[in-house]
Amino acid sequence: MGLSFASARLIMALFFFYSSSMANWLIRIPDVQHKLGMDPATLAICLLGVPIGLVTSMAFSGAVVEWLGPRRAIKIGFPLLLVPLLLPGFAPTPTLLFFALVLVGLGMGPLEVALNVTADRIGRAIGRTVMSRCHAFWSFGLMGGSITGSLAATYNLPPEIHMIVVVICVFVIGEALASRLPHIETAEDDAPKVKTSSFVLPSPKIVLLCLFAFGMLLVEGGIIDWSAIYLRDVFGATPPTTGYALTAFSLVMAFGRLAGDWLSMRYGAVQMGRVCCTVALVGLLVMVFAVNPFMVIAGAAATGFGVSIVFPLAVTAAASREGPPAVNVAALSLLSFSGFLLGPPMVGFVAQFGGYRMGMATLLLATLMSLLLSGEVRPRKPASTRIPAKDGGRDTAAESV
Repeated sequence: MGLSFASARLIMALFFFYSSSMANWLIRIPDVQHKLGMDPATLAICLLGVPIGLVTSMAFSGAVVEWLGPRRAIKIGFPLLLVPLLLPGFAPTPTLLFFALVLVGLGMGPLEVALNVTADRIGRAIGRTVMSRCHAFWSFGLMGGSITGSLAATYNLPPEIHMIVVVICVFVIGEALASRLPHIETAEDDAPKVKTSSFVLPSPKIVLLCLFAFGMLLVEGGIIDWSAIYLRDVFGATPPTTGYALTAFSLVMAFGRLAGDWLSMRYGAVQMGRVCCTVALVGLLVMVFAVNPFMVIAGAAATGFGVSIVFPLAVTAAASREGPPAVNVAALSLLSFSGFLLGPPMVGFVAQFGGYRMGMATLLLATLMSLLLSGEVRPRKPASTRIPAKDGGRDTAAESV
């Protein structure tokens, strides 16, 4: 049990550094937009590069993680993400920025699936889910990255130099943490292997679950990419104030996820899904009708709680459904994460013709869809997980609750 608890801390830390690397780039989007002289529509087209790359990568990531094993996939996944993450800051034209972001999206897939599958395995090994807490640390990483990104922007550190420092630090720490993860076997490892297609699409059994997560992740992506620009262009805010909405959003989302496992067990996954979607709807309304930066920051904070445990609940449900967990998680991520990454371009295209308020208002429709589909979330089914004994003794096993 001690080994499993230590593993839980390791995977939480890996979630933190994964998201912090992305957040440092996201907070510098306004600077890259200004440097390249892009209007909202042009920036929106460039931001499409990440979802194009991610959807392409995610379609094969489940099979890749099944083949490599989650631990090895994490070790390989960090450099696959971090090397492309160096490129956007150096892009001299919008076209090259688009292709750089495609490479970033391609690098995200294997790491995203491997981290979530490992979190699910560790949760089953210690007898209780840690998925929501892992995603809380993803949110803390988002907050930490937004703070360091805001500081870099405040002191006019060029985005390309800033990202070099970030990539080096995250690579060293990420590889060191990943090398300490134990190999965790599951009941599926002992079952006869069934050949599956390397190209993964959501099965009919989880399509509505995917759409539930899709809507709220679309909201999350829209706020993460556009909140700084929204504060700057609508309210005249300057750094570091432009980063406060993302910081508030990430902080409240992180604390929501820390409490998410207890809340979902106490009140039920479906009930918490409905509550979260309702709170997100209210927060977005405050942001759309805000008259000052404080209201935008407060609305972003409320929306952060709203989106906090939606994806962890969906991942837990998908991992417990019939079939290999890595394939199910990849299929869920294929559709739902496309919402996370399609949200920013959607907001940008609408903002080009209707203004930034109208762009943010489009996120309300996605929130309503998720609210209507909240009933698709189901509690985890019991499953056994085993950590092989290193001394050849009897394996330890635990049942999830």
